[in-house]
Amino acid sequence: MTQPTIRDVAAAAGVAASTVSNYFNHPEKLANTTQERIQAAIGTLGFVPNNVARMLRTKMNPVIGYITSESSAAGSLEAARAAERRVEEEGMHLLMAHCGSEERERSYLHLFVQQRVAGIIIAPALETEEELSRIRDHGIPSVVVTRRATSPTQASVSTDHVAGGRITAEHLIREGRRRLGLLTNDLNSSQIQDHLRGVMSALAAAPGVALEIIRALDASSHAGAACADQVMQRPPAEQPDALICTTGPLALGAARAFNSPPQPLTPSDITIVEYGATAVSALTEEHIKAVRLPYLEMGEAAVNILFDQLTRTEPENGPFGASAIPQIELSPVIVA
Repeated sequence: MTQPTIRDVAAAAGVAASTVSNYFNHPEKLANTTQERIQAAIGTLGFVPNNVARMLRTKMNPVIGYITSESSAAGSLEAARAAERRVEEEGMHLLMAHCGSEERERSYLHLFVQQRVAGIIIAPALETEEELSRIRDHGIPSVVVTRRATSPTQASVSTDHVAGGRITAEHLIREGRRRLGLLTNDLNSSQIQDHLRGVMSALAAAPGVALEIIRALDASSHAGAACADQVMQRPPAEQPDALICTTGPLALGAARAFNSPPQPLTPSDITIVEYGATAVSALTEEHIKAVRLPYLEMGEAAVNILFDQLTRTEPENGPFGASAIPQIELSPVIVA
């Protein structure tokens, strides 16, 4: 059976073939009633757009490459799922590569260039901006997610961890907490340093509120429980009354230790916060608050930026140059 063509759709909808082409490529040019007629004709005929022909015509591969790594942010896979849904809405495909080493990350970048993908979204494990700049010179735009780009010519979508630290501390202060603890295994990371600056900015406006840094051996629940056990050995007046944990396992381990006999602490004694929760956080402890990082929004925003770069008119300083390159920082949200 012969497959219906774009001309068949045009005839069924009572429009020109060019109008059907605009339906797929520039729908904003069409009235809603025209779009509805074309959509009905497509459904009746069972028409499927030919992406290969579209690629040859527009010289655009209908594939977006997405790279995430084990050492990038924990929520980067959640961002990838959101990006995939957004890419599908545009009639394109997301090809995801999850790699465990810097060498593999580079190899996937090279593969995506060889395959001439339309664009690249990357939650990097290493410093890739120079390589991404060279890739842009070949006409392939890119967006860095989970961390802010350092170059003004590189688009990025990241979390505003300074704002995250500030709103977390302000929330606890409004609850009446006066002895805050920050439980982390990696005080040197840029994310934690930004978060700490935000916490300190809130404390600067709240006289009498103190902050203590508690170092965990690693990011595990066992390390969180060990730190909680040490805290409970102190006199009550020297224990924090709020504990901000920088990973979910740390929060879970601390909560279990605080809730264990012989002297369990109650929610009135201490508030436990997980900073960095995803929208599908697996934490089930009822006394753990969560500060959700905007990974879903991050994935959607990255795709929007990429498509904007793909469809806009080239600026005078070259394709995907420094003109209007967005570097977006999204704020976390307290959800429990």
